[in-house]
Amino acid sequence: MDKHYNIITSRSNRIIAETASLTDKKYRDGNGLFLCEGVKLLREALAAKAEIAHIFVTQGAADEPDTETLLNKLSEESINIVSDSVFERISTEKAPQGIICTVRHLDKLHKNITIYNNADERPPRRALILDAVSDPGNLGTIIRTAAAFGVDELVIGQGCADIYNPRTVRASMGALFRQKITRAERLAESVTALRTQGVLVYAATLDAEYKIDELFPLKDNTPLYIIIGNEGHGISPEIIAAANSTVTIPIMSGAESLNAAVAASIFMWQMSRVKADLSVHDSHE
Repeated sequence: MDKHYNIITSRSNRIIAETASLTDKKYRDGNGLFLCEGVKLLREALAAKAEIAHIFVTQGAADEPDTETLLNKLSEESINIVSDSVFERISTEKAPQGIICTVRHLDKLHKNITIYNNADERPPRRALILDAVSDPGNLGTIIRTAAAFGVDELVIGQGCADIYNPRTVRASMGALFRQKITRAERLAESVTALRTQGVLVYAATLDAEYKIDELFPLKDNTPLYIIIGNEGHGISPEIIAAANSTVTIPIMSGAESLNAAVAASIFMWQMSRVKADLSVHDSHE
């Protein structure tokens, strides 16, 4: 390692204290920063040209070839070599890789609004709405799956986990840097606004009007949004009432309801099949 990096050995160092506070949403929002831990997430942040504020790396990790290659792409001023004790204070991993970066919120990709309304632009063809999906691991998995299946957008309502929670970031496996996400404060009104624009909105429930195979495939280019609800309580009645109708994934009698991330994944897979068919159709227009 030929460069001269900052050395931090004190757990009470100001930058370390500020970084440790980013496990708390209040401080993430206040500072506009979130934690990314591990080589993969650093690589994804660099590929997305995200703004990286600080890098913290142990001496042992800095000497690893993959890590050293990444560090050479960054300015020396942003890189801090920290002791193992200091690293333990800021790490949230059970098996840390010895490298953490702090990244600016992705405001151009992740929007905050009051009511979701696409009146000024063409609505995405295929999108998912999340109502109070409160488990960060589930949310991160949904973000990762949405990116994998090419879902145009995720619309996230109040009560959902923070997209910048360390567990969400970790479970997204870097997809957070690629997936379009809109956070809407008033979800029932957002669903109503979407319907006025000709969007079909279906709430995923256990006792539903339609089964998934009756809903797919759609025969036309109508935008379709599926609502996925809270892991324990489902979708709020107000939001169900605002939707066009309800849809379910049939499961065996007596079985527990599907995990929110699993149900979302099944709907997104179906969406990707329809979207692929539409893309082929468009190419011949």
